[in-house]
Amino acid sequence: MKGFYHRNSFAALKVPQPVWGPAALALTALSTIMGVVGQVGQQNAQAQAASVNAAQARYQAQVTAQNQALMERQAADAMQRGWIAEENRRRLTTHQIGQQQAGLAAQGTDLAGSPTDILGDTAAAGEVEARAVRSQAERQAYEHQIAGVGYGNSGILLSSRALNSTYQPNYLGAGASLLSGASTLAEKWRNFQLNSSP
Repeated sequence: MKGFYHRNSFAALKVPQPVWGPAALALTALSTIMGVVGQVGQQNAQAQAASVNAAQARYQAQVTAQNQALMERQAADAMQRGWIAEENRRRLTTHQIGQQQAGLAAQGTDLAGSPTDILGDTAAAGEVEARAVRSQAERQAYEHQIAGVGYGNSGILLSSRALNSTYQPNYLGAGASLLSGASTLAEKWRNFQLNSSP
């Protein structure tokens, strides 16, 4: 009987070692297979999560590109509205000057001297207002352009994130689990062979 001897004060007893045999080998093999399957499943789950993250980042990059294009259109629209408003203000000023001249002429006022000062003041005030309208339109266009640049930069970052989110499965963990399990299985087989030999 194989085993080890235990000494106490009364007698030497031989305590047998348990031999599991084929059941231990089967359980070790099953454990190894389950470890490899678990590693492969984990790699696949990580690859799928990276794919979802990449798709999400690509979608967000497309949204930011659309927002950037929208900001560029809004900037162009603000400039166009500003030019129209500026021209309308100049036309209004010209109309006001015409009304003032007609009113002065109807009174019989000579259009030389101080009456021309009034007309000049009206023209200057009209030009100041026209330039203020243009300045406001340019400021709005600039704000839209800055927002567009921000969307463009966000789009670049999201595109980079999409490219970096691609996951390359690393099956080294599964291989290591397989080797470790095979090593354990071989050791148990060796012990089984030693214990089962007469």
